[in-house]
Amino acid sequence: VESLIDIVSDENEKSIYVRESAAIALGMIGDMRAVDPFLSILEAKKNFLDKFTFLKERVIEALGKFNMPYNKRVFLVLKEALMDDSPQVRLNAVESLMNLAIDSGGEHIEAFELIKNMMKDTDEEVARSSVTALYNISGAEILYEILKDESAPLHCKDEAQNILKEELLEEDGDE
Repeated sequence: VESLIDIVSDENEKSIYVRESAAIALGMIGDMRAVDPFLSILEAKKNFLDKFTFLKERVIEALGKFNMPYNKRVFLVLKEALMDDSPQVRLNAVESLMNLAIDSGGEHIEAFELIKNMMKDTDEEVARSSVTALYNISGAEILYEILKDESAPLHCKDEAQNILKEELLEEDGDE
């Protein structure tokens, strides 16, 4: 773990792909010692150059794999990532915030509200992912709310409908 942390933190490493791979591995291992170095990377490079976008994506994705209680520093970094230029960074941030909310027993209202706001994202995949994240946090009731909400984008309503259909099919299969 320490060797992987050294690699992901090494700004002199010539291959960004090596750093990305180390971030992926650390996320798979889930060792909490990687959280602070990950946050330091994201906080230090708020305006990453384009070549660092993939590293940022991998670090945010890895943060979402840690089963940790609420951490304000993690939350703030993920909140900031929701405003990133890269749709993939925003998508990973939505998924990581979802995991943070689930790990805190679904009690993290601010994460829920941030994800709900992402339904208005300009990228359809990010918006659809937000619907799925809300469902994973709070259950089917949020899907009915989205379907009734006249201001909800059509593709979000579509996603809510698709999830409900899948849920009904699963229930029928269980009987």
